[in-house]
Amino acid sequence: MLFGACRYQVVANDEYPERSFFLQIRNDSLVPQMSGILRRSILEELLTKSALQLAAKKEDADMLAVITLVNYANAPEVFEKSDSLAAAGFGMEVEARLELSRDGKESFSRIFTGSASVLKEDRLTLPHARQANMAMAQDLARQISFGIINYSK
Repeated sequence: MLFGACRYQVVANDEYPERSFFLQIRNDSLVPQMSGILRRSILEELLTKSALQLAAKKEDADMLAVITLVNYANAPEVFEKSDSLAAAGFGMEVEARLELSRDGKESFSRIFTGSASVLKEDRLTLPHARQANMAMAQDLARQISFGIINYSK
């Protein structure tokens, strides 16, 4: 017999009093296109780890999750061995402020930090920032989704 499987898990619905949430992401940082990548990553995390459902409208949701991206930083981490002024790798970091509210009242607020590193292939090429942004978004999504799940129980 052959059984196929996926990473989605069956979760008991009675474990979560709030079953629907509306997700809003604001990008007040300098990271390009981060809000869309982060939204998708958070939804993937919540889909695999909880019974929470995404509401199409803010009015239909039991809980509102507002995430604001702030304080983006990009600093050199690794330098060329032949040239100490040329950075070969960069560390990127962004903060996300999560605010959860029920019935129009903010009831939970926390700041999460996501980070990633990126290396240049050689001296002439720029690093692929999109890959680092995706890694940063996945790091943040993991932390934020656990915050949402723990708060909704």
